[in-house]
Amino acid sequence: MENYLRPVKNLIDNFGYAAERFGDHPLFKFERARVDCEISYKAFYEYACAVTRGFIHLGLAGKRVAIIGENCPEWIATYLAAITSGGIAVPIDVALSKEQLVEFAKMAEVEVLAYSNTWAPFVEENADQFEGVTTFIKLADTEFDFTTAQEYELERFTTVEKIAHTGNAVNDIEIPEQDVERMSVMLFTSGTTGTSKIVMLSQKNIVTVVNAAREPLKHFTNEDTILSVLPVHHTYELTAGIFCATDHGCTIAINDSIKHVTKNLKKYRPTGMTVVPLYVEVFYNSIMKNVRKQGIEKTFNMALKFSKIAGAVHIDIRKQLFGKVVEAFGGRLCKLVCGGAALRPELVDTFKAIGIEISQGYGITECSPLVSVIPAGVYNPKSCGKIVECMQVYIDKENPTDEFGEIVVKGDNVMLGYYNNEQATNEVLSKGWFHTGDYGYVDKEGYLYITGRKKNIIVLQDGKNVFPEEIEEYLGAIPHIKECVVVGRQKDNDLAITAIVYPDFEYTDSIGLKSKEEVYNAIRDKINETNRKLVGYKRIVSLEFIEEEFEKTPSKKIKRYLYK
Repeated sequence: MENYLRPVKNLIDNFGYAAERFGDHPLFKFERARVDCEISYKAFYEYACAVTRGFIHLGLAGKRVAIIGENCPEWIATYLAAITSGGIAVPIDVALSKEQLVEFAKMAEVEVLAYSNTWAPFVEENADQFEGVTTFIKLADTEFDFTTAQEYELERFTTVEKIAHTGNAVNDIEIPEQDVERMSVMLFTSGTTGTSKIVMLSQKNIVTVVNAAREPLKHFTNEDTILSVLPVHHTYELTAGIFCATDHGCTIAINDSIKHVTKNLKKYRPTGMTVVPLYVEVFYNSIMKNVRKQGIEKTFNMALKFSKIAGAVHIDIRKQLFGKVVEAFGGRLCKLVCGGAALRPELVDTFKAIGIEISQGYGITECSPLVSVIPAGVYNPKSCGKIVECMQVYIDKENPTDEFGEIVVKGDNVMLGYYNNEQATNEVLSKGWFHTGDYGYVDKEGYLYITGRKKNIIVLQDGKNVFPEEIEEYLGAIPHIKECVVVGRQKDNDLAITAIVYPDFEYTDSIGLKSKEEVYNAIRDKINETNRKLVGYKRIVSLEFIEEEFEKTPSKKIKRYLYK
């Protein structure tokens, strides 16, 4: 089926145009109350339009709508309805603390909060804490009903089903013409309420990526099933894993829990996935564990060599050699799109030999998020992709002779700016050019290579970003600590969040802690308390102490690079 007929115009058009082409072909497959469910392209588009009409009829149009919860069709439909009705969608990280959810909703001036069953007890019992929020929408009940037509009055607590049913009952309401230039999405960067920035995106930003990804990802078609494992509040999963996959006609199987990935690989038998390096590492470790368990490591390595030799002369014997290996992933998995952090080139090489092609990509939230991706059929394990058509790029070198410099980009996918933060916006945006803060170079063929990440950010193996300033903010509240720096230390193929601490010996002496051992033990106890306030991946794993103040610049900033 021909997938590439015209550019999509806006986000609802992305689904509408796909519905025209793929009709009754399954869009989403998922499990609800232990029942297998399926919704077609046509049905989901009609459902999203119904929720949008419900928003308009019930007076929710133009509102700022925060959405928090696990991946589900209702999450996507609510996101689309908020934007399409003239409002703003505010995706929220499902891993936030309850206190952070309240504060983030306040920062974004949210008026409507949509939440999953997981969040229902806290939200409904503490609704009055959400300043400015007048309407609360539960995303998913035990049943999934998108055809009923019944008009409801707007209540403080409602459900997306009631909104959809109302939209079905008032189906003469027209979907408004879309202003694709206006701010439609607000995304939080990592950080506490004091350090987080809010990225402002337009529909134009996002659909630019959808259209630009068509050619490099043309190996995905309506014959593919994609297992969606990453949370949709991330722009990477939402844009690449949902919007781009929809544009290509893929069926998207929704993974309901990280604990069920293995089960759902076998259940849905996907041909492709959008992942971060952690998944590739886990898959590889699973393969090697089974190989060692069977005592066939030597045979396995020999088979890899044969596969590579045969592939070099265009003979594909991968199914014959590794059919049983791929069977562990459902039997059909043959392509992965991997982004979010650097991936070891040797893994790209090994998976290709097994029969699973990996297309690496590079992006950043501020670019909606795509900057580069390895095109279909290209093998380049060290690169993070070719710069996509919608972008211009230059490498800002400190010295002309430098091999690399800061990656600076320009294109219709670059954000509008940071909400209520003109200073931060001006620091990274100049005449449309966005300074990524990442470092690398571009070869003669337009392929991008990353040589270093942002100055301070710690990028974990699973693609999660940890901003040291956020954790240091918590540590700064501990009186036992005078100064601290948080860094990532290499440990077991990942980075361990490490706190380097200079104690406030004057204070500790004042409270009766006389020996260094007593001071250090007390600080360890305080950091353990702090860890309980942090999301799991941000918790401090290692602790180091120094007995002299950190070396500083003339402006009294700690020279971080000396302690990495």
